[in-house]
Amino acid sequence: MNGVIFLKDRELLGVTPVENVFIANFMPSAPEAAVKVYLYGLMLLSSSHSADEDIAAALGMSETDVRAAFSYWESAGIIRVIGEEPLQIMYLNVKEALSKGAVDTAGARYGEFVRRIQEAAGTRMISGAELKKMYDWLDVFGFEQDAAIELFRRCLETKGARTSVSYMDAVAKTLAGKSALTKEAVSEHFDEEELLKTGAARILKSWHMSRRPTEAELALYEKWTKAWGLTREVVDAALQKMTAAEKMTFAYLDSILKEWHETGRIDMNAVEEAAKREDMMIELARQAFKRAGLASRPNGEQRRLISEYCLERHMNAEMILYAAELSNGDQRPFVRFKSILKDWSEHGIGSLREAREYHERNGSRPAGRAAQVGRALNYIHGGRYTDEELKKLGISTGEEFYDDEE
Repeated sequence: MNGVIFLKDRELLGVTPVENVFIANFMPSAPEAAVKVYLYGLMLLSSSHSADEDIAAALGMSETDVRAAFSYWESAGIIRVIGEEPLQIMYLNVKEALSKGAVDTAGARYGEFVRRIQEAAGTRMISGAELKKMYDWLDVFGFEQDAAIELFRRCLETKGARTSVSYMDAVAKTLAGKSALTKEAVSEHFDEEELLKTGAARILKSWHMSRRPTEAELALYEKWTKAWGLTREVVDAALQKMTAAEKMTFAYLDSILKEWHETGRIDMNAVEEAAKREDMMIELARQAFKRAGLASRPNGEQRRLISEYCLERHMNAEMILYAAELSNGDQRPFVRFKSILKDWSEHGIGSLREAREYHERNGSRPAGRAAQVGRALNYIHGGRYTDEELKKLGISTGEEFYDDEE
């Protein structure tokens, strides 16, 4: 390691003095490599050529081990890393640091941990303050050492080599809240996070958007796949329903999946069964309109009403089509169609045979006041008055009585 600069904190003698406090309080529990680096650096403080000294080569160690040793001693509070490129180390007076309460003797227990953290960090120098936060992962949160190393490594992979330890600390708190304190649990968390990002990004890609998913979009994808348990195939099926939409958004996709979740469509079998039912209701509505003599196509609300009577009120297709036939020729066929279905439902008519018998007993019931008004208007009109003229005379055209949903 070339270019290491040591800054003197005090004047030294021509020998290498080692404070007794260091020997008694720190050396016994410190890793051997850390002791070697500390003593060698202490010796170099009196040398004018310290900046050219290759300390790693002199000690037969790797640069990572040397950096880890300095991080270890900084976390203990007896040196300070002033700069990284080149590495600048200030040695502190151990006795003075101890008297000021700056020394953390607890850090001496984590020599191997520090070495592994520094190895994962590569050329990045981990500061003593950062290490103290990581010690909390072990002492306060209860992470296994392997889990803490995995957390550190995966954060670097995800966010980059300069990821702040403050961000890592936030991740550690989240994982601790989930009791994910083992290496396997930490790995599983990051793997799931990657799947979420990949899944959300895949949706954006299908919409020809090259940006990264936002936090809100990731949260929605997590809700669909984790909280609701929807499979990737179900999400893809919902995407297919959006092909005619003017604007592709996660909010619109969420509205589709919310409906599916509430109706039990959480896997492809359920989705396909629901699609079959929808196709059947569309065809039933088309045939009902044809038999009722309606030339228009049934709209969404009209299809919904037919589905309600068929699927929820358990009227079979034959009954629906029979009601449509009875409505044919009425002035307002769909209004008449609705009134027949409502009448049957209120009287508990549950089969085509019962519907025919009910119709034969009761005859062809009028469509209500709207039909009576319609016949009266036909007579009044007689080809002599327009609607506007009738209104001027104070005669209603009967529009307020109609509830036509054609």
